[in-house]
Amino acid sequence: MNNTQKGRNDLIHWKRELRKNIYQENPDFQHSIQYYYTKRADSLSKQLYDFGGNVARKLEPLVNENDYRLNLPRLEKYSGIGEFTDEIVHHPNYIEAGKIIYGSGMMKLANKPGNLLESLCYFFLSSHAGEAGHNCPIACTAGILRVFRNSPDFPQKKNYWKKLTDPNFETNYTGAQFVTEVQGGSDVGKNATKATKAPNSEWEIYGEKWFCSNADADLILITARYDEVISGTKGLGLFLVPAILENGERNKYSIRRLKEKIGTRTMASGEIDFEGAWAIPMGPVEEGFKSLMSNVLHLSRLYNSFATLGISYRAYQIAHSYSRFRHAFGNPIIHYPLVMENLAKIKAENTAMLAAIMHTTSLQDKYDSSKNSSSKDALLLRLLANLNKYITAFWMVEHVHHAIDVLAGNGAIESFSPLPRLLRDSIVLENWEGTHNTLRMQILRDMEKFQIHTTFLEHLKKELVGIQDQPEITQLLKKKLNELKKEIIDLLESEINLKQLNIRYVVHQMILLFSAIQLLKEGLHQIKHNCSDSKLNCLTFFINLHIKKNKINLSYYKSISKIIY
Repeated sequence: MNNTQKGRNDLIHWKRELRKNIYQENPDFQHSIQYYYTKRADSLSKQLYDFGGNVARKLEPLVNENDYRLNLPRLEKYSGIGEFTDEIVHHPNYIEAGKIIYGSGMMKLANKPGNLLESLCYFFLSSHAGEAGHNCPIACTAGILRVFRNSPDFPQKKNYWKKLTDPNFETNYTGAQFVTEVQGGSDVGKNATKATKAPNSEWEIYGEKWFCSNADADLILITARYDEVISGTKGLGLFLVPAILENGERNKYSIRRLKEKIGTRTMASGEIDFEGAWAIPMGPVEEGFKSLMSNVLHLSRLYNSFATLGISYRAYQIAHSYSRFRHAFGNPIIHYPLVMENLAKIKAENTAMLAAIMHTTSLQDKYDSSKNSSSKDALLLRLLANLNKYITAFWMVEHVHHAIDVLAGNGAIESFSPLPRLLRDSIVLENWEGTHNTLRMQILRDMEKFQIHTTFLEHLKKELVGIQDQPEITQLLKKKLNELKKEIIDLLESEINLKQLNIRYVVHQMILLFSAIQLLKEGLHQIKHNCSDSKLNCLTFFINLHIKKNKINLSYYKSISKIIY
């Protein structure tokens, strides 16, 4: 066999590897299921195994084809006979992908208080295929379900609820949330879209929304100004706008055009004009922005974290497998230290972040299913959601980028691997649900207003209580926790401009420590019950990389090799 044939055969073997069950190929995630679902780990693991096989063998090829530039969604304003339709037309693969994702039943799980983490385990696996045109709508739909749980009844509510949780993509309803306006962006208080009470006391929406993802959603959550005298976010109500009215007619809004985005291209995003659209207030209008933040945006940030981690881990799987089959200068490239370090960094950081977001979501489940949850618990969850969203988005683009590095020139080819698409999706996801600076500033405001850092530090201290094994790591984390406390005090006593600059560093240290502590707990459980030290190896490298910041030496090299082999 000549070198050309051998090289191509290596690539054929690599491609076959990519069709393996993505759940089965992630033993650490399998352990996380055991860690959080002790009594029913086997049954849930079986279901996730079945879904993981569908993601690799069926979903990813559908998504790849759907993302081809000639297969992207298009807006058809009129039918062939000149009838106004305003229809978004999708490639058939979009529908097939939707059947797989929604067919997992994740929306029914998300609908029941206390089952969010289980639902997001499926979502994490589906996100290995990227945004896929559906994962953003999944998060938006979950947001509507949460609003429904916390808002008064209205005549259509029961039917809408049933439609939103239907696992059949061809008959269900999907949701959207339209907040962004051209003049506002993150400054939602500048929103100008109006909600006007008609003579019959029904609400109508007038105005434009600038960035409307899942533009062809069946149900839309929208912010609108219910009183022009009340400025800022206090004057915003939260309303539900159905695409089709009960009499079968289209609601009064139209899609101006679709956005041509760098990523998440198979999910239609557009600019929409509301021309008196009939709307249902979601609770008291004066509580609208509060409901948006606590029910919708908060939840979306949890979903965004799982989505980015799914993309990141798939990028790692692709690059790791490639490095085992690709030969250069006589060896598989996985044997070269710089490639090893690249892969180890992605895996260690991803494993730590997954431990952090799973712990956060487990706390959310406890909060949702408890009758004794406090406002203090809610504030801690808001902080944790913001921290997790920040770090996952911050690192994910870098992870996919470095996975492409492993493939070198091949990594830039759209038809060679999903990595270019994953990179494009990751860039969009990075800024959805709040940019890095938006999240940092919200955390700073919460520190100043609610002293939420005190609750956070108490939570971390409590998490370390009773840990006897790994005393060196435990003592280091306790020491860093005390240092963080002092840094936060210094931050809050500093001049306002310095606060806004230094919050960047403090936020980063907060989530690093939080992730390390959660990974330590999972790692100790894994070595006790699975006889595997995989997570502790990831933790050791994570600490060396981000907390100790050790110099590169032989110990550093050995820690890398333990992670990727």
